[in-house]
Amino acid sequence: MTDKNLFKAAGIWMLTLILGTTTIYGQQIRDIDEIQVVAPYEPSISDAFKININPVIRDTMTVTMDFDYRLRPLKLVTHLRPEPLTPARMRTEPPRQLSRGLVRGGYGSYQTPYFEGFYNSLQSDRHALGLHLKHRSSGEEIDNHPHSTYSQNLANVYGTRYFDRTALDADVKFNRHMVHYYGVPSTYAAPLLPPDTLLPDAGDLRQRYDFLSSQLGFGTHHADSSRLGYRIEAGHHWLSDRYDGTEHHLSMDGNIGSEIGADPFGIARKQYLAVDLSADYYHNTDPADTTASALYTLKPTLHSYLDNLQFHIGVNMSVDGSDGNHQLNAYPLAGLEVNILRNSLVAYMQLSGGMQRQSWRKLSEENPFVESAPLMQFSNTRHAIGGGFRGSFGDRLSYNFSVTDSRIDNYSMFGRQYFTWTDEDDYPLANQQFAVLYDDIRKLQVSGELFTRFGQQFSLRLRGDYFDISTDNMPFIPHQPDLQLTLDMEYNFRNKVILTAGLTGRDETWGITTQYYPDLSSSTWPLDETSYTQLARKLQDFYIDASLGVEYRYTRNLSVFLNLHNVQNESYERWMDYPTQGFSLLGGISYAF
Repeated sequence: MTDKNLFKAAGIWMLTLILGTTTIYGQQIRDIDEIQVVAPYEPSISDAFKININPVIRDTMTVTMDFDYRLRPLKLVTHLRPEPLTPARMRTEPPRQLSRGLVRGGYGSYQTPYFEGFYNSLQSDRHALGLHLKHRSSGEEIDNHPHSTYSQNLANVYGTRYFDRTALDADVKFNRHMVHYYGVPSTYAAPLLPPDTLLPDAGDLRQRYDFLSSQLGFGTHHADSSRLGYRIEAGHHWLSDRYDGTEHHLSMDGNIGSEIGADPFGIARKQYLAVDLSADYYHNTDPADTTASALYTLKPTLHSYLDNLQFHIGVNMSVDGSDGNHQLNAYPLAGLEVNILRNSLVAYMQLSGGMQRQSWRKLSEENPFVESAPLMQFSNTRHAIGGGFRGSFGDRLSYNFSVTDSRIDNYSMFGRQYFTWTDEDDYPLANQQFAVLYDDIRKLQVSGELFTRFGQQFSLRLRGDYFDISTDNMPFIPHQPDLQLTLDMEYNFRNKVILTAGLTGRDETWGITTQYYPDLSSSTWPLDETSYTQLARKLQDFYIDASLGVEYRYTRNLSVFLNLHNVQNESYERWMDYPTQGFSLLGGISYAF
């Protein structure tokens, strides 16, 4: 080993010995309690230069997609499983106390007793039964007219048996109506009365109608239009009078309908097909003659519903089965409704027609002074074309305005009988009755109606009808005004006092009679009838018939009432030579149990 290397080795061993025996500190500990940093530490990175270029792969090869595909439709069967709805919690209301019966009774001027009673079963989902009784009569005469008393009696029993989807109902009614032919033709009958004519007693002028009706019906009562709905009803109606006249009316009515499939043109969202059919048979007898007639009707109709429009189209086929002569008549049926302003304004149009057989029951209800077993024919409405507007403003005011033009053959009307006597002691009863006359007419009717309601306190209804009628043979329609107005009001004050008022206005009307002129130079009786003519007379000018009523509810079940009729006390002739009663009142009591 050289000296140089020996020197290096000796140095290394000496350094090792020093490190091994001596503690070495990297930082000398100073006597300093805290260190303060004067400025925040802000490290920095030196600037770096980057290449701002995105790598892009450029491929010069282009691939074109070319493949073939086919659609294979597969019908999936879906099952609708609606989740049950959680019932809403409703606020319970106290059960309403219901009454089974109601009786009303009173007495009024012209010796007028009044009674009416109702009795019905309570709420049930299985059956409903009811009874209705009524009596009203008058025992006082009208001045200068003999035996103007009358009476009305009614007994009606009805019931319905409900099943799951159908219902069976029945109705039996008996009505007796008694009147007197008190209309004395004072203006032209007196000169033609035979000498020493005896005025009649009450029995000579009395007419009594007995009407017995029974009906039986069966049909569905569900509200689902997609399911088949139907109803059939059969009835027998019998009418007789004091002069041995009778009328038997057998009726059969039915209808069936259901919602049909979708519109093939995709226009209507829902369509409904209905078919109505009816058959009526009449058998009339009187001491001199017997007649029979029948009428059969079939009406298929298609109803279509769009969003704001609905219409129906069909045909009315009627067959006249009188005297074995079956003649078919067909009439178009059509209707259209357009909802213009969300039920505030609805425009509608309709076209209809049909045949109707006049019945003795219907004629005697309209005019009880008609002759026994009158002439009854078929009325033929060739067409009835109409249209109008209806709607409402909120929930307080509704309106309806319409115009209808009709062409009717054999339109029925009432005219006074001509004079016929047999001997000096026979009072001319036929002079007091009305015959049924027929003529072909064309009628234009303009109607308007307003109805308003303010809650349960106040309601008002106003209606007006204007008629423009032209006839083929008659000079006018007897007892038919050109203008009719009606006004009905009701005010309920705290459900304690109820006030009602009614006004009826009618334009001037005329009556007509066919009078025979006898040979007044003849000295024997009866006089020979040589000629006749039709006489017309104005019955009255425009008039208003006002009525008022008040009811005070002492308790929920007990109340008293007072009704005033013909407040203006002006007697008018509703029928020629038959004046009405003047001012009258009727008061009484009502009780519910």
